[in-house]
Amino acid sequence: MAVLCGEIIKQIETFAPKYLAEQWDNVGLTVGDKNKQVKKVLVALDVIPPVIEEAIHIGADLIVTHHPMILFQKIKNIQADTSLGKKIYDLIKNDISAYCAHTNLDIAFGGTNDVLAKLAGLENIEILEQTDAEELKKIVVYVPKEHQQTLRKAMCDAGAGFIGNYSNCTFSSEGVGTFLPLEGTKPYLGKQGVLEQAQEVRLETIVPNSLLHTVLEAMKKAHPYEEPAYDIYTVEQKGKRYGIGRIGTLKESMTFEQYSIFLKKQLALDSIRIVGERNKNIKTVALCTGSGVEFMEQAHKMGADAYLTGDIKFHEAQRAIEMGLCVADVTHYASEVIVVPILKQFLEQKSKQYHWDIEVIQSSVNGQVFEHIS
Repeated sequence: MAVLCGEIIKQIETFAPKYLAEQWDNVGLTVGDKNKQVKKVLVALDVIPPVIEEAIHIGADLIVTHHPMILFQKIKNIQADTSLGKKIYDLIKNDISAYCAHTNLDIAFGGTNDVLAKLAGLENIEILEQTDAEELKKIVVYVPKEHQQTLRKAMCDAGAGFIGNYSNCTFSSEGVGTFLPLEGTKPYLGKQGVLEQAQEVRLETIVPNSLLHTVLEAMKKAHPYEEPAYDIYTVEQKGKRYGIGRIGTLKESMTFEQYSIFLKKQLALDSIRIVGERNKNIKTVALCTGSGVEFMEQAHKMGADAYLTGDIKFHEAQRAIEMGLCVADVTHYASEVIVVPILKQFLEQKSKQYHWDIEVIQSSVNGQVFEHIS
């Protein structure tokens, strides 16, 4: 079936929610119409002129990228004789929408940092720098005793009941509920105008705030009562932790030179810039895709032997040497273009799940701006 641009965006944001993005970032639909029907999607790292030309050539309706087309620029006008203006002009003229998931995709589990961590051979992967923790709510609902298992399953299947690595976490206690059905009601138990007593169970569980509406809808659908009685409480505990960068361990230690050669192959680099002692034994590795030098000291504090990122400058390299931290500049482009096939795969899975009539194409444009002459 045909699918609207807004529906595709909705599904992408189940993977990389917008609220995870850094405050300075500009994520979401940059150009376009959420109500436009989409039949062909082009996935790329950047909205650059060759990608726009590719989109026009293949007849794409939507370009999905990691990097924002508009980030720090102040737009006072849109003119075809400026770099940014021409890109916006060409997109609108050819009725192509542009959407990006940037730092929210960096932070999301399964996003850019996790993809790089796996390619870098890391195990026991953890967050490098926490940026957020999910707000939790407690739902308490009262249900006839014979329906508690059905209701519990419906709520937990919708995302409630997770505490750490445990699922289906609930608590129930029995009691007596009273209610008086008024005129116009269709009570599951009792009669209009007659005070009813029922053996009920108080069922309570935890739910992430982001899934509260979904869990409530599932609860109401599974509940036998016309008007379920329930309460929602704010709790002090936080749920899943989110953050930028990752840190983990290698299955087997190796020298920094050996590890750098491994990274060069894994990321298909022509060459790799490294800082630090080549013969140092590497076991714990931290990383941040793109330009992540600001988290280098955090990596050192957490006991990393090596740190991977892009866009390393001279004085930053000096600081790494002073800390005794080995650093590999895996380039901004190579550390992030690896998420493009993941986005393509995600959209194809959603297309199959929801029976969308769309084609998802991975860009063939090589956006690496640096070349090496030997």
